[in-house]
Amino acid sequence: MKQDFLKYYKSSVLIFLIGLLLFIVITAKEYWSLSISVFSIVSTLLIIITTYLWKYKPFIWLYWIDDFSGRYEGILSFQYRDASGETKTGELKHVKLINQSGSRITVSSFTIKKDGTKSSLSVSKGMFVEKTEDEQHYRLIYNYLNNGSTEQGFPPHYGTEVIKFIKKSDKKILSGGYYTEREPFQTKGEFLELKWVSDDLNHEF
Repeated sequence: MKQDFLKYYKSSVLIFLIGLLLFIVITAKEYWSLSISVFSIVSTLLIIITTYLWKYKPFIWLYWIDDFSGRYEGILSFQYRDASGETKTGELKHVKLINQSGSRITVSSFTIKKDGTKSSLSVSKGMFVEKTEDEQHYRLIYNYLNNGSTEQGFPPHYGTEVIKFIKKSDKKILSGGYYTEREPFQTKGEFLELKWVSDDLNHEF
């Protein structure tokens, strides 16, 4: 299996699960006199759980993370300095799309400009997840790559985002901030309560 494939599993539960699967497969082999690889069957079952079943009960209880997946919409408050050194601020509609499995989390983001057009897409590179200090919520920290925009005159660039995931009953909310290395003017800002709206991961508003 790929490195970190099992990183979001609860370690004690994972050990129990693997032991249980081994017992079931070995017992089935002996009962039906099957000539199969125990390792292959257990690996296949883990892949199915991690790829398809991870967010459904009872499988979600195997993980220490929550289900972050879905489409979130809200407001992005931004700030940057222009060519004359003057600070510019503003707010734009913002969309985050979180594509998640039991082993991988990817965040794609874009904004909707004043004229209704979509900004260049930002896609996360790497992901670190931790519980907040109160153990009630989660924090997602990652770098991202923005494709840049020839129309707006800035090249591809990297940025960093720190997002807090809050779940209240059936409501999921994101908040947090970002900063970039965009040239010639670095930008920074924050997300003002992005709310989960659907499972639709379309790159459209």
